[in-house]
Amino acid sequence: MLRPLGAQVRRLRLERKLSQERLADRAGLNYKYLSRVERGRSEPGADILVRLARALDVSVGELFETITPPTVVPFRLSPADVEDVSVALSRMTEVLERLRLHQPRSLPSRAPRRRKRSQ
Repeated sequence: MLRPLGAQVRRLRLERKLSQERLADRAGLNYKYLSRVERGRSEPGADILVRLARALDVSVGELFETITPPTVVPFRLSPADVEDVSVALSRMTEVLERLRLHQPRSLPSRAPRRRKRSQ
């Protein structure tokens, strides 16, 4: 978890064209400590995260943006797939209802046997 967090802090710092020294100064940190955070070598506490977020002008949650999974985008079916699923569900409902009522569909009659050819 430390590496993605550090990578996010570094990305945000570089987007704002800040040096490690400048960001460390804004956050009231030592630039060497900030370097360890960015490389995933040091685990910042909550107070450090708040200071970094303020110095970067972002929410603390944005520091964890790359760590937390993105919101799941709902899967969208095509109209043809929706129709296919609807038909399949309808058919399955019919079958289940017949089974519930103990009225299974009768088995198909057996095909007549071929007569043996006489020689």
